[in-house]
Amino acid sequence: MFQETVQVLERLLRSPSQIAKHCAADEDPRALFLASLCATLLGAAAFGGVLATSRGGLQLLYSATKVPLALVITLVLVVPALHGLAASLGQPLRLSAVVSLVLAATGRAALVLLALSPVVWLALDRGIGYHSSVLLAAACYALAGLSALGLLWHGVGKSLRGAFVIACFGLVLVPTGAQTAWLLRPFIGRPAQARVPFLRHRESSFADAMYLSALSSQGIYRAPEPNSHPAPRGATNLADDAEEAP
Repeated sequence: MFQETVQVLERLLRSPSQIAKHCAADEDPRALFLASLCATLLGAAAFGGVLATSRGGLQLLYSATKVPLALVITLVLVVPALHGLAASLGQPLRLSAVVSLVLAATGRAALVLLALSPVVWLALDRGIGYHSSVLLAAACYALAGLSALGLLWHGVGKSLRGAFVIACFGLVLVPTGAQTAWLLRPFIGRPAQARVPFLRHRESSFADAMYLSALSSQGIYRAPEPNSHPAPRGATNLADDAEEAP
């Protein structure tokens, strides 16, 4: 079993078409399940830990826990969407095949995050700013998502219709994954914060945050819109999140 799991891990990166055929054929899923789950948990945890190196302390543990959690939650939420889209657009797949495909795609995405971790670590070590590091993390997340969609395309059928299914699914996956990660923030942690929260209070959305971070990385600072949602227990207040412009 161990040798089979290692072989599946290798194919997740090098041969997505073989993994997709394995999922579609409904072959013995144990090695695929174990390899994909290990890749998701370990790869995403390593990436989360790297994101928190600039803050250190408890943020390392929190981020290493929350990045895998974000991927797993997204996986659970998007499986019905892919199954329904494939069936309605003429590329029907068994639900078991869809689950295997999405799990494998999530594992592949986590391995890509793991591969990008040294780049992020180097950027943080060189003193990249907080807002620039947020944008860098989002870019890595996007690249991982594209690699996952590539594997799913092989599974749905590498054709024009299959591409349309994946394009429609991407419209579900991208906002779901982005907003899930946004709700579980912070992953990087602001160095100026006196204490490390596990979750931050809800404010605006992922898209708004990327816009504000893009402005802040250029030295243009704007306060987020006030939010009427109460902060969850253990989350920081707006005053705790305030950051002075350099």
